[in-house]
Amino acid sequence: MSTEAIRRPLAANSASAMPVPAGLPTAWAVHASDMPALLTSLLVHVIVLLALGLVVIDPPIPARTVTVIESPAVVDEDVPLEPQEMVVAENPPEATGAGTDRSDGVAQALAPVLADVSVTPVTETDPLGDVQLEPLDALPTAQAFDERIVVRGAVGVSTTGATGAVDRLTAEIAASLDQRATVVCWVFDRSVSLSAQRKEIAARLDRVFHELGANRSRRNRPDLSNLVVAFGKDVTLLTPKPTTEVAEVIEAINSVPVDDSGVEMTFRAIRSAAEAARIFRTSAPKRNVMIVVFTDEVGNDVDMADQATKECLTLGIPVYVVGVPAPFGIREVRMKYVEFDPQYDQGEQWAVIEQGPETLVPEVIHIRSDRLADEAIDSGFGPFRLSKLCADTGGIYFRVHGNSGERGRVTNAMTPAMQAQLRYFFDPQVMLAYQPDYRSVAKQQHDIENNRAKQALVEAARSSQIDPMAAPRMVFPRQDEGTLAQLLTEAQRTAAITAPRLDELYGKLSAGLPDRAKISERRWQAAFDLALGRVLAGKVRTDAYNQMLAQAKLGMKFKNQTSDTWTLEPSDEVTVGSQTEKLAKQARELLERVVVEHDGTPWALVAGEELRIPLGYRWTESHTGVNDPKMQDGNGNNNPTAPSDDKKRKLAPPKPKRDLKRL
Repeated sequence: MSTEAIRRPLAANSASAMPVPAGLPTAWAVHASDMPALLTSLLVHVIVLLALGLVVIDPPIPARTVTVIESPAVVDEDVPLEPQEMVVAENPPEATGAGTDRSDGVAQALAPVLADVSVTPVTETDPLGDVQLEPLDALPTAQAFDERIVVRGAVGVSTTGATGAVDRLTAEIAASLDQRATVVCWVFDRSVSLSAQRKEIAARLDRVFHELGANRSRRNRPDLSNLVVAFGKDVTLLTPKPTTEVAEVIEAINSVPVDDSGVEMTFRAIRSAAEAARIFRTSAPKRNVMIVVFTDEVGNDVDMADQATKECLTLGIPVYVVGVPAPFGIREVRMKYVEFDPQYDQGEQWAVIEQGPETLVPEVIHIRSDRLADEAIDSGFGPFRLSKLCADTGGIYFRVHGNSGERGRVTNAMTPAMQAQLRYFFDPQVMLAYQPDYRSVAKQQHDIENNRAKQALVEAARSSQIDPMAAPRMVFPRQDEGTLAQLLTEAQRTAAITAPRLDELYGKLSAGLPDRAKISERRWQAAFDLALGRVLAGKVRTDAYNQMLAQAKLGMKFKNQTSDTWTLEPSDEVTVGSQTEKLAKQARELLERVVVEHDGTPWALVAGEELRIPLGYRWTESHTGVNDPKMQDGNGNNNPTAPSDDKKRKLAPPKPKRDLKRL
């Protein structure tokens, strides 16, 4: 058919034909009546193609042979669960030796993250040497069911009351029970100072048992058993065998007798508790064991700390201590004692007790220069030996003090009864980077011996407290030249006594300067810089004082004719020589670096106070009338004597006071 024949029909129907796009042959024209069919066909084809694209053909699975090998179950032999006898030395060494309900709200978790296993390896090196211990079982780690839980081995967990620490322990016990049946050894200090706190703890434990499901009923919590141990001069097991009866536990705690011997065998009690619970860790069915200690002192038997640690590590028993904060760099601190027994004087007293230090070796040089030198502040951690025990065994050390949430200066009136007089406290989160070294003694000594800066700091800190120019003479009246010269000479003797000791300390610390840059631990960096800065500041003040007096002896003239007295006043300017000025600049730089780089820590606080004390002096003159004629005292003064009271009041004899050395 010709092309013309085709075009005629199309032209005849041009009114109903679709327009042909430019550039395409006219034969491509489509009649409008055919459009629905074409669109339907196109849609069907698209749907079919999409359906085919969704079909997946899996490759054939090759045949496999699986063999299951099951080890035969090992049935442990049933052994009676009776606690072993506790052995306690009959002749302990002769030595002299407390919280609020809002504590759990103030408490801060020390660990930034949770772990599935203990942060303290259970194969920790034996503190007595490098002998590797093989524990019987892995230490259980608290479960992450509450944001307040902390990782085991924490040593700076802060609460404002012992009852708050008990609440935190509830989660630890619950985590242990999730793993297997648990025996909790409650170990209580029998000292006078902790007597009132024991009753608070007993009352709070009733609530703890209720939360754990014990609810004073054996059938409700048969997997939770308890032992109660008390210690003072001696160690006593108050529950002859483990009990699941809450009433028995509370009664035993309330019945803990007061021991006024002043001796606290803390580590012997911990070791005895571990020995009593040994059978539960070595016989079937095995149970978890936790030791929880309540005490407000370090203990008089720190020589047994390594033995107690070894025993607990071997048996896989974590130790928790509800204790006190250690004062920064010192052993003893004053405690606000208020008598609980009505037969004794109820007045407020301040007793000296041992609650520190927080480190194995001394790291703080004590130079009296301001109020902080005579007052204790918080170290951010607990006493070293007890804290190390908790860290090594995977337990927790709870620092209990009613003022731990305070960030300003704490006065005597603010200090709760039975708690230490600590003037300042610090944020636990800030103190995370300044944790003391809890490794073995051998490893710590090795590190110190291999760094001259650390070695110099420890040697300098071992020196006794320095009292630089205690109350130096500052006012010098001029009666005549001879008398003035004598006063100046006597004042120089004060500086002459102190200067050699400061020079000695400066020499030791200066010898360690080359290795200061090698120190990576923030704690050691802060400690060394603070020590050298304070020693330099004390040396500059002493030298400047001595040189100012020497200048005065050469002769000084008053600008005012009526002046008759020279007064030496503190000044920020040091003008007695280039060497002393150079040392003053170095002292300021060191102290300012501590303030800036270690803000919010005890080192920064002490450095800031040191910077407030001027390093130099300046002479001022005034008229005091030292040479004015004396007024004659007349005899006409009439001071009648108070009439005597013939009838003396009959007062009741004063109540006796308890011996504060036996608290």
